[in-house]
Amino acid sequence: MHPIHVNARFLTQPRSGVQRYAEELLSALDGRLASDPDLAARIGPVTAWRPAGPARDPGWRAISLNALPGGRGHLWEQGALWRATRRGVLLGLGNSGPLAHRRQVLALHDTHLWDMPGAYTVRYRAWHRMLRPALAARAAALLAVSDHAATALAARLRVPRDRFALVPNAAGHLRRVAPDPDALDRAGLTRGRYLLAVGNRSPNKNLVRLLAAHGLAGDVPPLVIVGGRVPGIATSHLPGGRALSLGRVDDATLRALYEHATGLVFPSLHEGFGIPPLEAMSLDCPVAAARSGALPEVLGAAPIWFDPLDAKSMAGSLRALTALTTAERTRHIRLGRARAAAYDWDSSAATLVEILLSLRAPRPARATATRLRTAGGSHADGAA
Repeated sequence: MHPIHVNARFLTQPRSGVQRYAEELLSALDGRLASDPDLAARIGPVTAWRPAGPARDPGWRAISLNALPGGRGHLWEQGALWRATRRGVLLGLGNSGPLAHRRQVLALHDTHLWDMPGAYTVRYRAWHRMLRPALAARAAALLAVSDHAATALAARLRVPRDRFALVPNAAGHLRRVAPDPDALDRAGLTRGRYLLAVGNRSPNKNLVRLLAAHGLAGDVPPLVIVGGRVPGIATSHLPGGRALSLGRVDDATLRALYEHATGLVFPSLHEGFGIPPLEAMSLDCPVAAARSGALPEVLGAAPIWFDPLDAKSMAGSLRALTALTTAERTRHIRLGRARAAAYDWDSSAATLVEILLSLRAPRPARATATRLRTAGGSHADGAA
């Protein structure tokens, strides 16, 4: 029986969408293992490895988390992590892993490297354009967060679409956190009188065009931007105006900002999934979103849609979001709540369990990936 190992390098990185996915999915898996001794016995010991040094502690009960010396970045993955895990199954949920590992379950999130090359530094882009196709070609199983992402990745990586099993994101994590009652006062904000945007400073997040649209929209509430810089990602310059940038915030602050916003605006040019609008919907915050990437698949009919390449279209959506009547707002909240409820970390963990168990069975992992490739397919029902 091959032991299961986890690449937990993400715990040493700033938390963005990929890191959120890894942490929440593994926490859901940990909860299943801790509450089900029979499942824990069938899976066997699960050991997570992270680079030595500062890191978040997710508080897992069943998954053993260990610091592993030997560097902190890609060199750590290719050297120390490979040596520690080479005789077992390695679960990597963050787009990367050791090239030499032959029993790797790998999650790939999107095709931004190819669709938005200018969003990455030259060094990061060159390394990952070599790394990801090589990993995908030899992985024991591949995971994707949406059907859109799986289809796009299959084409870019030149692997069959049916090699990808769908293990989507969710948004329930913020409902476990109490909102910070002082968050709005610290930022000088008035309840119900600001528009919110959540995303890192990557050009893919389209924040420069959003600021232009906000200027065109006229008499709409000020814009509050949450998100920081990410290593390896190129940074957009954000000009001044009626906008407030809060940088990175903790989950208690983020929940408070969602709950009291006029609405969330999500203008991304490409998304493999799109966690922030689903987070907003789970907290009864109406959403205006770009009709791009996986967003129509994930969000369905709940948002006010706009063209992310057209500042006038975006400005119109900002005005529409601000001018919602009580009945219209109630409708968008109801639809959004239903979309958010269709995604669940525990359900995604259940799919992951099946994949991990399949690697202990005599049939090839690829057969399971084929069988599970439409797992979560009902999430796309009703997509606009």
